[in-house]
Amino acid sequence: MSLLTPQNAARAIGVGRIAFGAALLAVPARIGESWLGEGGAGAPAQVALRGLGARDAVIGMAMVHTAGDRDRGSRWARTSAAGDITDIVATVAARGLLPRSGVLGTVALGGATAAASVAVSEWLRRQG
Repeated sequence: MSLLTPQNAARAIGVGRIAFGAALLAVPARIGESWLGEGGAGAPAQVALRGLGARDAVIGMAMVHTAGDRDRGSRWARTSAAGDITDIVATVAARGLLPRSGVLGTVALGGATAAASVAVSEWLRRQG
């Protein structure tokens, strides 16, 4: 029995989203400052970052929960990709105001996760 299955790949992405969401909820200033610069540590940014953390955690939980269901799992994997693409677009749009490392990190991590989520979505969809 192979551990490399679309269901396990979906679960792995989901667990990663849960972990990232939990980090945003727990230490938004720390992540916010590295991503958004000095303003990311302020209270207003922390409100938005905690909301983003909740979004990521919920998407991750849904991915873990629906990984065994071809149709619902595939849709949640696409939802995961949509969230990452939205983060990339928003970050790139504001790139002149953000630290270069935050922009590059968001594009790299978000791009990799979005690509993996799209691939897993298609892999799940083709199962069955």
